[in-house]
Amino acid sequence: MNNYNKLINNLEILKLNRIKENLDKYIDLINHKEKNYIDSLYELTNLEIEVMKEKKIMHSIQFAGFPYIKEFEDFDFSFQPSINKEEIMDFKNLRFLESAENILFVGSPELVKHI
Repeated sequence: MNNYNKLINNLEILKLNRIKENLDKYIDLINHKEKNYIDSLYELTNLEIEVMKEKKIMHSIQFAGFPYIKEFEDFDFSFQPSINKEEIMDFKNLRFLESAENILFVGSPELVKHI
């Protein structure tokens, strides 16, 4: 067995699937001198870090017992036309943290639209 196949096996054992999925692409980039080794390794490890972050978020959501994930883009502003869409979407920028402001959403849970 050659070292490439051993590497693929090691990546499988270590469950580094994003690196495994992108390895050939980065080998080609290195071979064509479009990327160097350090940049390639850095980018490949960043892919795995992103997977870890995603898994951590998903585990937290499951632990919290949320029935489903809702994001800003999923909100049906037509359901409650009195809500200022631009103001709500601006919360994504987290500017309220910089100015030490609090956000409080008040309303009846019966108004929540379930999918």
